[in-house]
Amino acid sequence: MSDKKPYERFIEHMQNWVLGLPDSEELIPILELRLSPEEAEFLADMPFLPHSIEQLAELFGETVEELSAKLDPLAARGMVFRHDSKKTNFYALNDSLFALLRSPLWAGKRDETTRKLAPLANKYYLKAYAMEFSSYETQGLRAIPIEGTVEDTRQIVPYEDVVKVLENEEVFCTSTCPCRHRKNLDPDSTSCEHQTFNCLHFGRLARYMIRNKMGKEITRGEMMDILKAAADEGLVHGISNSKHGMDTICNCCSCCCLFTESKKKLGLHGHQPSNYVLSINADTCEACGLCVDRCPMDALDMGEESPELTRDLCIGCGVCAHKCPTESLKLTLRDGEQDFPEDFREMGMRMAMERGRNPFKT
Repeated sequence: MSDKKPYERFIEHMQNWVLGLPDSEELIPILELRLSPEEAEFLADMPFLPHSIEQLAELFGETVEELSAKLDPLAARGMVFRHDSKKTNFYALNDSLFALLRSPLWAGKRDETTRKLAPLANKYYLKAYAMEFSSYETQGLRAIPIEGTVEDTRQIVPYEDVVKVLENEEVFCTSTCPCRHRKNLDPDSTSCEHQTFNCLHFGRLARYMIRNKMGKEITRGEMMDILKAAADEGLVHGISNSKHGMDTICNCCSCCCLFTESKKKLGLHGHQPSNYVLSINADTCEACGLCVDRCPMDALDMGEESPELTRDLCIGCGVCAHKCPTESLKLTLRDGEQDFPEDFREMGMRMAMERGRNPFKT
């Protein structure tokens, strides 16, 4: 068996899941930084859906102790997700985005391995991996309006209200933005001037990240302060694209975020838009141009008396409205409410089926 064979098996296995691993010369070098050949061979048989350690021990023909010794280090590195219940532990193979472009960068490390990974990941994304986002209807992240930017607050549903989303959560953490970190570590990329320690997580994912030192535990108040600072800075709140069970709010810049980058550089699908779109009151607008400068999607141009909106580019984030000095910009409901997935299971099912894959095959 050649050294590449285990990685090729792992790649073939990942092609069955929500986000595959399209071929590129950077792919094997990235995997070699993340996995040994033995680990790649092992994970090529690892289920994507959660299984208890007892179920996995039977599947792999090993004892619980032997298997835990393999799985826990992989969970600590972000290749496998571990969730603990009162009776047992559950494990699942993480999707390719989580394993290669998120978890190895959350901790903000600047060691030799991470410095090697960053430029490879940047090239791989633009050359091949971005096609996994393409123009499929369902994306993993959607824009959620900045607090106070929706005109009629009575119309805001709970899953598009950033305050209500966090209302019932108990565990919170923040981490380094993986998109900005890989750009800042890449000598061939332009460094980003935005804050980097503002990728936010809560619930089960926060517990996982805190346990594995990928993020820092914070309070609910600290999370709200970070959201406010990000909004002031002109960053897009991007939340897990479901109505229930969300676990992440990214604060995305237009220069580094893989969702905005795929849209602006490659013309592919970016953030899933919110159910809101910008409305402009031309009577009170002073044509200062601040909104044009702040719009992350270049959806606004300055007309003779007020800004003009390209509606198809507006993702309903509220970045422009948040700082409007005359409050002439507000978000209003789009025509026809989008049908967001109910939870992660449905989101994964939709994403896989749109890509011609069976989400429950493995």
